[in-house]
Amino acid sequence: MAEERILRYAAPPLYKRMVEVFSTYHIHPYDFFAKLRKNNTEFTVIVRFSPDFSQVVSKGFTSEQVMHPDEEVTGFFEEAAKQCKSVLVADYYKIKKG
Repeated sequence: MAEERILRYAAPPLYKRMVEVFSTYHIHPYDFFAKLRKNNTEFTVIVRFSPDFSQVVSKGFTSEQVMHPDEEVTGFFEEAAKQCKSVLVADYYKIKKG
């Protein structure tokens, strides 16, 4: 059975890396929501974003990567941040056009 927990509390080093990466794209922690799903020895990071948090990206990592984020983890967060920024910018222009 898979257990889902808020990333910030489940894996602080991973959350810290995520916030660092997202902040380089000027995305604040309240613009996304992240969870960590643990299923036996597998860990899946689930990131939700968009105004209604309907956009989802996820990727599996090892326990070593969860505790000590590496380049693969950073690359995933960079791709997620780019997608998040794109959605936020599109939403901004949709609201502005109104």
